[in-house]
Amino acid sequence: MILTEILNVVLPVFLLLAVGFIVGKTMAINSKSVSDLSIYVFSPALFFYSVSTSEMDMNDFGRIVVFSFTLFLVFAGFIWLAGKLLKWDQMYQNTLMLASGFPNAGNYGLPIILFAFGDAGVAIGIIYLVMQSFLMNSAGVFYASNHRHAPKKDIFLTVVRMPGFIAILLALLLKITGIPVPSAIESATGLLGQASIPVMLTLLGITLASIQLKNVFAFIGTAVLFKLVAFPALAFLLLQLLYPGDALEAKVLLVAAATPTAATTTLLAIKFNMNPDLVSSAMFVSTVASIVTIPILLLVL
Repeated sequence: MILTEILNVVLPVFLLLAVGFIVGKTMAINSKSVSDLSIYVFSPALFFYSVSTSEMDMNDFGRIVVFSFTLFLVFAGFIWLAGKLLKWDQMYQNTLMLASGFPNAGNYGLPIILFAFGDAGVAIGIIYLVMQSFLMNSAGVFYASNHRHAPKKDIFLTVVRMPGFIAILLALLLKITGIPVPSAIESATGLLGQASIPVMLTLLGITLASIQLKNVFAFIGTAVLFKLVAFPALAFLLLQLLYPGDALEAKVLLVAAATPTAATTTLLAIKFNMNPDLVSSAMFVSTVASIVTIPILLLVL
């Protein structure tokens, strides 16, 4: 039953990847242009619409924010320490962070949370998704652009100018202040946002079509191990400090943290030329592997 529900969530992902893969093999597509369209138009619309229309419980907001940021910082420290011990260069560390530090808590995580924990779980999952979107559009942009030898000030300006970052901040501000979004804007962002995920996944398939897998096996193994084992393990330890053992919040957040690599990482890798073949391969393989890891986690919970 659990496996059937997960397959119902994951199978459409692989169908869209297959479409993109076929397109990438048979047509000359400029993936950079498609990536820019998603980053500057579709994804910001999706973030704004999702946050502004969500039913977030602001009472749970604080602890989930603390969990999200603390987990990210601890994992970033883990990657940094591993890099020092194994003598990885900065670009390799940044690529690994993109490929393993950002869970797919949205189009993959929320359906699974709904199946496993119902509407109460989804309300918690949405807050975590908002925080992950914020981290992706701030820290994710930083990691993707930090190899270009630009001054730190310029990298910071790149982060704060990203449309996704601005869209999330604006939507959060409207949500917190209770200012309603005009219906025309809500409808327009909703329509644009609907294009985000299919475009993103099709682009991922196009990127995978050009990959030489023999050159990326070692990286993929490390990234998938970090994302599906190390990241949720750190999340579990942190949740023990924040919630009682059987708390619904702890279960939902652990499942959300255990989801595979977010597809948005591929967009950023393409945008800033941060080893997109490695990042997209890790996202694909972690999604395949999660068909095994997520059911095991749900059975334990």
